[in-house]
Amino acid sequence: MKVATTPARSPHFGNTRRSSRSQQYAKAVVPDIIDDDIETTHTYPETTADRASFVSPKSKRRVTEFQYRVYDACRQVPLGHYSTYKAISDHLGSGPRAVGNALAKNPFCPLPIPCHRILTTDCYIGGFSGDTKSKIFFKKAKLEKEGLAFDESGFLNESMQQSRFFSEFK
Repeated sequence: MKVATTPARSPHFGNTRRSSRSQQYAKAVVPDIIDDDIETTHTYPETTADRASFVSPKSKRRVTEFQYRVYDACRQVPLGHYSTYKAISDHLGSGPRAVGNALAKNPFCPLPIPCHRILTTDCYIGGFSGDTKSKIFFKKAKLEKEGLAFDESGFLNESMQQSRFFSEFK
C-alpha cells in the first residue's frame, strides 16, 4: 500500500472556500442518533456478470460502469486515511462532482466501499449519502472512529492532512 506523504505539493489541496464551508457546517443539524458503523460489510460484485446483474437497493437501478470504477478506487483507501473527490477523479479522468454523485449512490457503505473516507479538496468533511445538512455527522463519526480528527468547522486537522492523505490508486 502506498500512502502519499506530501500533499502540500499535490494539486489536490487548497483553501478556496473555507469560510463558506465553515458557515455550511455551522448550519448543519446534528441528528439525535449518530450512525458511526464502520464494520458492516456488504457483498460486492466482483465479476462482470455479477456487476451487470446487480441492482442497487438504494436507487433500485443497476450500478453503472463508471460507478464501479469510482467504487473500485474508493475501496483502496486504507483505514485511518482519506482521499479526495479530486484525487479519485484525476485517477479516473473524470470530474470531482461525478465522483461525488457516484459515491452519494454507494450501496456498499461502509464496507467494502468506504465512501466516508473521501473529503473535499480543502479537507472539508463534505457530504455523505447525498446529504450535506445532517448526515455529515455520520461521516465525521465514522472517520473519527477510524482515527481522523476534525476542527470545529468540519475540516480535517492540519496535522493529519499530509500524513493521512492517500492518492496512489492502481
